[in-house]
Amino acid sequence: MSEIRIPSFSYSFRESDVQYITDEIGRLFRDRRHLTMGAHGEALEAEFAAHAGTRHAVSVASGTAALEIALRAVGVAGGEVVVPTNTFGATVVAVLRAGAVPVFADTADDMSVSVQDVAARLGPRVRAVVTVHIGGLVSPHTVELARLCEERGIPLVEDAAHAAGASHRGRRAGSFGVAAAFSLFSTKVMTSGEGGLLVTDDERIRDTARLLRDHAKNPDGTMSTTGYNWRLTEMQAVVGRAQLRRLDEMIEGRAAVAAVYDERLSGIEGVRLLTPPAGAVHNRYKYIVELERHRPRDVQERLREKYGVALGGYVYQTPCHLQDAFRSYATGPFPGADRMCPAHICPPIYPDMSPSDAAHVADALYEVLHG
Repeated sequence: MSEIRIPSFSYSFRESDVQYITDEIGRLFRDRRHLTMGAHGEALEAEFAAHAGTRHAVSVASGTAALEIALRAVGVAGGEVVVPTNTFGATVVAVLRAGAVPVFADTADDMSVSVQDVAARLGPRVRAVVTVHIGGLVSPHTVELARLCEERGIPLVEDAAHAAGASHRGRRAGSFGVAAAFSLFSTKVMTSGEGGLLVTDDERIRDTARLLRDHAKNPDGTMSTTGYNWRLTEMQAVVGRAQLRRLDEMIEGRAAVAAVYDERLSGIEGVRLLTPPAGAVHNRYKYIVELERHRPRDVQERLREKYGVALGGYVYQTPCHLQDAFRSYATGPFPGADRMCPAHICPPIYPDMSPSDAAHVADALYEVLHG
């Protein structure tokens, strides 16, 4: 077996980033400042809101927390929420924790949620629709979905966990719905190890998020409702600020790797590259390749054993309607998800990947798939 030469993912910190992070965290301890919800957290919120093109951002402990808070803020309890079946299970868990029943919708050809299937599932008990920017692409279908939700008077909430810095025709992820949830988990394009951000233009949603993230405590310490400990630490906020400053640069680095893949993998029979449409800034959290003739597991094993290449994670291999935790909510059929989810791979892509490593991955994948 070949030693792993190229890992499935890698985050990016320059030496100047490390110096900034260690200096600022050192100041936190020396000055004995608050270690949560302090000046760095407030600065991260203001800077991220400006980058996303929204009026407000609220820092929280995870992207899942941000999504649950958003759903609670729009009032889904006791109703239904239409959610893509092609998503990480945490999206569905957020719906359940917010007190609603998930209604799964099928997948479009770019792996985003099918607007037509969403429209067919908008029953009288639906109180919100969740869209997921899969792999860091803001699908053009998002505009149509936002229009549908506005016409029906149903809030659209964006699960933008993958999509920091992504946009469609100049409009950033997070600005299409009433609120959006971003993740700062370790594998994401922008990371603080753990953490999340809720963005919105709605002051009421902002205020609800600020309340719920801190146990829903009133000024006198009592509770009129229940929240949770969803606070982001100042240390994580420092790391997040360092990453945000380089977010566009890191996306450019990912795009350079994607360009190598595009050039070397296009035209292979039985392979479909999910390339972004004109006007999209795809942050390339994932580079998605749909396979028509090969089993993903065979490709994965061949790349690892012969070429030392580890594939990135699927998005997602098993749709939620087929998972034991959520099977009872499935009301199919879901032909798009059933076709695409088990039939794709994601080669590694990260901003500091060298041109030679990108070429090695592309050539190895070409040999495996062409053969």
